[in-house]
Order: sequence, then structure tokens, then C-alpha cells
Amino acid sequence: MPVQGFTRMRRHQFGRQTSFGTAVAAKRAYPFKGVPSVDPQWTDPDVDVGSIDPVVAPYRGAGDYTAPLDDPALRYNTIPLILSAFFGGGVVATGATAKTRLYAPSSTTVDPIDVFTYEFGDDVATDWYQMRDGILESFEITGPEGLGVLTASLSWRFGAVGGSGFTDFPDSPVVPTVLAVDPNEVMVYLKDMGLYIASDPYDLTYSGSLIADALHTFTLRGTREVDQKRYANQDQLFDIDAYATASRLLELECSFAKTADTVGIGSESDAWFSEQAVDRYVRLYAESTIDADTGVPYSWDQSFPMRYRTRVEGDSGGNSLVILTGQHFYAAAHDIGAYSSEVVNTLADADF
Repeated sequence: MPVQGFTRMRRHQFGRQTSFGTAVAAKRAYPFKGVPSVDPQWTDPDVDVGSIDPVVAPYRGAGDYTAPLDDPALRYNTIPLILSAFFGGGVVATGATAKTRLYAPSSTTVDPIDVFTYEFGDDVATDWYQMRDGILESFEITGPEGLGVLTASLSWRFGAVGGSGFTDFPDSPVVPTVLAVDPNEVMVYLKDMGLYIASDPYDLTYSGSLIADALHTFTLRGTREVDQKRYANQDQLFDIDAYATASRLLELECSFAKTADTVGIGSESDAWFSEQAVDRYVRLYAESTIDADTGVPYSWDQSFPMRYRTRVEGDSGGNSLVILTGQHFYAAAHDIGAYSSEVVNTLADADF
């Protein structure tokens, strides 16, 4: 019998659920790396039983189901998975061939949370996980030195787990879903990106707000505090019944060369080392050389208000760098709010 269970045969497949608590068949396969962590929280009772060795069987608790996954080459058609799983809002695409999605998460009201089913396994079809009610607790997107393709790290949280090999927790619908990764999707490159910073959000489309000849690398981080709700409904399950986002934070770390924009009087460093916090408005805009439709390139345009928190000294190739990190905030007086994003790609909702 041939050996089974090859790591190269692993697959990561997701589908956005139409309702909380109901798994769906995966709709799309993603070229990720990583494995899920499934901990049923087996616990030994603290009892005296006349033995120095364990006697009484352990009991299960509310499980801890996560998946730290990495995307070593971020694609435009992967961005909606990240933004929807983090911000929610039930965003849908518009357009025929080129698909546009607008993300404008609310700060003062509660947006609906998008949850996803995750199928993970390899060539052994009798040993696949089906993890449902998945959200992103955090993400990190990095633009590397050398202007190469962006990378992403994703920290998933799931509310329930079943699978093809578990008697007490069977899969429904049946897994695995037969899907293949698209082999030639358009990737997001730092060479195609520009960073704009201004004192007013309405100046972010002005070419003069482009930070020119300075940005080496950046890292965009999103984190949120998630409250996991479990209710005693006599359903005999530990499954999460609902999530609530208690807080949310975006953080942008940029490595800059020393230019008039980044150091000196009136610079971004000056805004950091100020007597009072200085409001800055940031735009990260990526436009591919490849079209999603005739005359409509793949693109990702995101903007948010930010206040600087830290500066660290760095270096690159013998030159000094300034590493500035800022955190977003809610700007009630502007349409930009806390965050806005427009993604143009070719991913249909039916495949999402």
C-alpha cells in the first residue's frame, strides 16, 4: 500500500457562510501555508482516588479552534477573504467582469460579522477538518524590501469543528469539496504601490501627497478583541453561538529613507515628536499592470486616519532608515471614517 498523507497535498479551502452555525461547501481554494490547531480542552478532574497515577477519565471543555495561516504571495482575489473575515459587513461585488467591493466598516454601530467555513486536509480523504463560523482575529500584510510581492499572515478563530473522520462530530456537508487553486492569479506587488500622507483626507488623491523616494517597506496590522458568546440552549454543544467585536485596531509601520517628507521640520517624524498628537491621513494605493477587464486594472485602494506612536532607527544597504508606526482612529468629521477600501479584481461572489 502506498504511503499516504503528503504535506504538498494539503489544501486550504474556504466558503463564506450565509448564516451563523451552518457550514457550507468550500467555494474557493487558496495557496496558503500552515495547519489548524484543534484543542478540545481535555481536562483531568482534580480529585483524590487512592492512586498516584491518573484513574478518572478527563472531560472536555469549550474547544479552542484556530488556524495561523500564511500567504507568501498575496493575490488581488484573496483580499476580499481577509477584509470580509476581519471587518464583516456582508460586502458584495458589483460589476460584470471586473468586480468592485467597497469596505467602509462602521465605528458607531455594529456591522454584521461575516463567518467562513474552512476545509483542511491532504490526500487522505477520510481525515479532513471542517471548521465553521470562522473569523479573522488578526492579520498582517507586509510589503518587502526590493518591491516584491506582498505577503500576509492570518490568525483565524473558529466556532465549531467536524470532519470526515470523526464519529461524534461528522462533516455536513461532506468534505472534502473538490477544488483546485487558480495557478495564475494576479499578485499584489509593492512596485505597483504608492503611499500618500496628508493633513486632510481630501488631499490624498493629490500627487503632492505621495511620499516619493522614501518608502522601503511597510507592514499593515489589523487586530481586534473578540468576545465569544456561548449560550445554554440545551443543544448539547460547546459551539460558539455568536461573536462580538469589543475593539479594533489598525497599525501601519513604514520604513523610510531620510527625506524632507520623513525627517526635519514639517516632516512625518516632526508629527511624531510633537507636543500634541497630529492627525495624519494615509492612503495605500496599489494598481496592477494587469487588467481585470479592458481598461480596468486590478487595484486596491485603502485609506484611514492615523496618529504616530513610535519611531525606531533602522538601516538598509548602509543607509539609515526611520521606522515610523502609527495607529488608526475614527474620524467622525470625514467620509473616510475609521477605514475605507476599494478592491477591484475578478472574484465573483459565487466563488467566495
